[in-house]
Amino acid sequence: MQLIKHDLNINFTGNFKLAATISTIAVLAGIILMIVIGPNYGVDFKGGTEIQIKVAGIDIAGVRAALSDFDGVEIQQFEGHADEFTIKLPSIALADAAEVDRYIGEVQKALPDTALIKKHFNVEVGDRIELWFDKPIDREQLSALVTKYNIPVTGQIDYNAVGERHIYKILLKSFTSTVIAAVEQKAGSQAEIQRVELVGPKVGAKLRTDTFMAIVYTLIAMLIYIALRFNFQSAPGAIIALFHDTMITLGILVVFRVTFDLTIVAALLTMVGYSINDTVVVYDRIRENQNNPKKGNTLLEKINTSINETLSRTIITSAMTFIVVFTLLMLGGDIIWGFAFTMCIGIVVGTYSSIFIASPITAVIDNYMKKEQAT
Repeated sequence: MQLIKHDLNINFTGNFKLAATISTIAVLAGIILMIVIGPNYGVDFKGGTEIQIKVAGIDIAGVRAALSDFDGVEIQQFEGHADEFTIKLPSIALADAAEVDRYIGEVQKALPDTALIKKHFNVEVGDRIELWFDKPIDREQLSALVTKYNIPVTGQIDYNAVGERHIYKILLKSFTSTVIAAVEQKAGSQAEIQRVELVGPKVGAKLRTDTFMAIVYTLIAMLIYIALRFNFQSAPGAIIALFHDTMITLGILVVFRVTFDLTIVAALLTMVGYSINDTVVVYDRIRENQNNPKKGNTLLEKINTSINETLSRTIITSAMTFIVVFTLLMLGGDIIWGFAFTMCIGIVVGTYSSIFIASPITAVIDNYMKKEQAT
C-alpha cells in the first residue's frame, strides 16, 4: 500500500505564475501588517514586568479589579488552572522619572545651604533614588517631601559617608511586591510566585535589534551554504523562499496578536531551519537528475520531475511533524502555545515554498543568466 504514488507527474512548475502571484500578495500583506500594526511585543522586547502567580479565592475579574490602579496592565488566566494568572505591566519601576526629578528639585530648594553633588535614578531598575551631598542632612527632610510627589518608598533611607561625600539611598517599592500585595488583599489569601521577568526599555530595544540581526545573519549563512553546496543560481531561490516563509508567518502572528517574545524568535529560527532542509532535499534530487535526459529536456522539466519524486517524502515528513506540533498546540498549555502556533504555520508555509517557490525561481534565474550570456 502506497500513501503517495512514486510515479506522480503533477505540473508544479506550470503553476509557478499563480503561486508567485499568491505568494507576492501574502508577503506584501505581511510587510504591511508589520509596518502598520506591528508585532504584539512581549516583555522581552518592549520592556516591563511579567509576573506569574498562583492564588486561590479570586477569578480573573477579581485580579483585574485589584490592579485597576495600574496603567496598561494585561492579565491572562491559565487554561485549566483557575488559580494561575500571568500579569504583564509596561514598566519595571513604580516611580515615575518626571516625578522623581521634581522631587529632587524640591529637595534642593529645601536645602539651600547644602550642595547636591550627584543624583541618580535608573528607570531601568527603579529600586532607589541616590543623592550625594557635601554635608550630612536630616533624613526626615528627605522623607517629608516623598508623599507630595507620590514616590513609592519603602520608608527606608540608607546612609553612607565616603570622605566628604554623604550618600543617601531612598529605597523604593518594587512592582512585583506591590502587585502581589494588591492581589492578595483582594483574594484574602497568600499568592505563590511562579515566575517574574523584569526587562528595562533599553534592554528590550537592544533585544529587538539583536533579534533582527540574528535572522539576517541566519539568512546570509543559508545563502552561502546553498551557493557552496549547489550553485549560485540555487541560492537566491532558497533565500527568497525563507524570506517568504518568515514574512507570511509574521503577518499571521500580527493578525492573531500573538505575543512576540524570545520563544517566537526560537520558533522562527527553527522554522527557517526546517524550511531550508526541505528545500535542500529537492535541490539534491534536481542535481541528481540534471544530467539524466530521461528526467526532462529542460531545467524546468527536471525540476518538476524532482519535486514529484520527493513529494512523498516531503508530505509524509511535513504531516508527521505537523501532527506533533499541533498536539503541542492543543495540549501544551499557554507557555508553549506561541511556539507551537508559529511552528504550525511555518511547516505549512515552508512546505509550500519548497515546492512552488524555491525551485522554480532557480529555473527563472538560470534562464535569465543564459539569455544574458547569449547577448
